[in-house]
Amino acid sequence: MEGKTAIDDRLFRRDFVTVCTSNFLAYFSIYLVIPILPVFLEERGYSNALIGALMAMATVAALLRPLFGRAADLRGRKLVLVLGTLMLGASTFLYAAFSSALPLFFIRFLNGLGLAAFHTAAYAVIGDLAPSTRRLQAIAIFYMSVDLTIAVAPIVAIAMEEAWGFTPVYILAGCLAVLAMFVSLAVRETRSHVEHVDAGERRRIKVTPLQKAIFVNTMGFTLTFGTLQTFIILSSEAKGMDLGQYFFTIFAVTLIVFRLGVGRKADRWPRRPLIITSAVAALVGLITIAFAGGIALLFTGIFIYALGFAYLPTTLSALLLDHTKPSDRGAALGIFMAVFDVGIGLGSIALGPLADLWSYTTMYLVSGAIGATGLLYFLLRTTGTGAAGSE
Repeated sequence: MEGKTAIDDRLFRRDFVTVCTSNFLAYFSIYLVIPILPVFLEERGYSNALIGALMAMATVAALLRPLFGRAADLRGRKLVLVLGTLMLGASTFLYAAFSSALPLFFIRFLNGLGLAAFHTAAYAVIGDLAPSTRRLQAIAIFYMSVDLTIAVAPIVAIAMEEAWGFTPVYILAGCLAVLAMFVSLAVRETRSHVEHVDAGERRRIKVTPLQKAIFVNTMGFTLTFGTLQTFIILSSEAKGMDLGQYFFTIFAVTLIVFRLGVGRKADRWPRRPLIITSAVAALVGLITIAFAGGIALLFTGIFIYALGFAYLPTTLSALLLDHTKPSDRGAALGIFMAVFDVGIGLGSIALGPLADLWSYTTMYLVSGAIGATGLLYFLLRTTGTGAAGSE
């Protein structure tokens, strides 16, 4: 019995490592493009408003994640994985062929579609492969494959662009996305490991109160991240601190260190208290950033915020998987990731006017109040639901 448990508890099997590798390659491709595309457009005379709208096209595509997740439930994870990376690769090469806004809107949308399809299916594969006793650790490692790209890819992109121009960066990004497709071909289908979906079940997933609470809480806190991601450089410069760009480095390194360092121990902690603790830490970090008047306090706030964020979305998604039928994993994770992406998009678009009307401090505090409201909703709706622990 002990031998069987040990075997069932293994995490780092071939398919798990393969899908994390494919995820790393796909996101490296994306984060090669993200830092240089606005510069590319600005050099051609486009306004900030148009640049922002063009960059947001990927978020618009993310609204289709639930459909891709359901397709992964019904048609298989591997098909959606491969088609998503194929679309991502093909559309990325097109950046090198066009320099006017209209085709780039379409290319950016295709980019978003490809990433949304691939990443949603990849997340479902992780949910299928992870033992319930190591589910949170598995999700944290999957997230780390993205954290690494955030820390490294923009540096590579900027260095390449300064040395050789934009086209080589786009070509490298396209090649990496195609490589992600070939790596995805090596992932074995995991849908056969879950219960069969009958024709009568080919309907929309029914969202439970617990799932709704998870989605609302996720929306609230990703909105805070979207606000920081968009305005941290501008807000720090407004206070005379020209170091806001280090938000991304501190954020990514903190996520990697704590997700890697905590590792398997996180699965031994009850989900709900870990979510609450992580959310409170993120709010404290956000408030510290809002009132920071010096570099030391700014960096402290970023660190505390990242510390909270290290296990907030991962634990929310682990709780979601704990209470979702295997046959509905793709659809549930599709909704989760759509909410995640939309929250980031809203944070960057909806709250910006508050900074113009009043101040960046007010904007951050309002985003924190929205996050706190989402947390309160989660607390009220999960009391007595059995959400405290894992399976």
